[in-house]
Amino acid sequence: MLPELILYEEEQTNLPILFMAGLLSGIAGFLFAGQFFPSQREILAPVFASIPLIYPLMAYYLENEQKPDFIDETTVYAAMFLGQASAFSLIAMALPETFSLQMEIIGLTGHATASEVTFTSVFTNNIMVFGAILLSAFFLGSSGAFILSWNASVLGVFFAHLMRDLSGLEIIYSTASPLAYMPHASLEMTGFMIAGILGTTASASVYRKHWGLEHWKQLGLLGVVGFVAILTGAVIETF
Repeated sequence: MLPELILYEEEQTNLPILFMAGLLSGIAGFLFAGQFFPSQREILAPVFASIPLIYPLMAYYLENEQKPDFIDETTVYAAMFLGQASAFSLIAMALPETFSLQMEIIGLTGHATASEVTFTSVFTNNIMVFGAILLSAFFLGSSGAFILSWNASVLGVFFAHLMRDLSGLEIIYSTASPLAYMPHASLEMTGFMIAGILGTTASASVYRKHWGLEHWKQLGLLGVVGFVAILTGAVIETF
């Protein structure tokens, strides 16, 4: 039922409903993983949360592959991503010890929490993630749904970690506020979303033998936009 609802709302570009669908899938994925695989729920919660998104994301991008509207497609992707990030953030706030793997990843590779941050390290890490998402979406297609859910779980847990240490107006004005991370985090996540959309669309274009120069110029331009988003995010984060 949820995949069909998501596909219908994607076609209508109904962003509030897509946000709620992402929120619901995140919570449902966590509950399902906790019920049947409690010892592995930190990794399996994003897996199960991604399952309702696999069919509608693939169907939506395939439907619009020949004449894509990248603004609509990115906002659709973003609405579900924000819904899932909100779900994982709420869960992490209520159950702080739940996502130890995500916290470990944040501590090891989340440069926003590192003691010494350099432009090279941030940009290299993010461009490698960009490339990994692009290639996996191109060769595997529906992997984009899992990537969306996994990144949502990491970002949601990170924001929950920040908010647990703040109170009152500190959530707004403190330098440790989640709002302080929004400029570069939003650019980085936009770049990652574009990588998933570009990989899926390019894969469908190759399969359907759409070799028109104008079409591939559009895809190339989308790749440049994603690269610039990653680059700008790294500049803001470090300088």
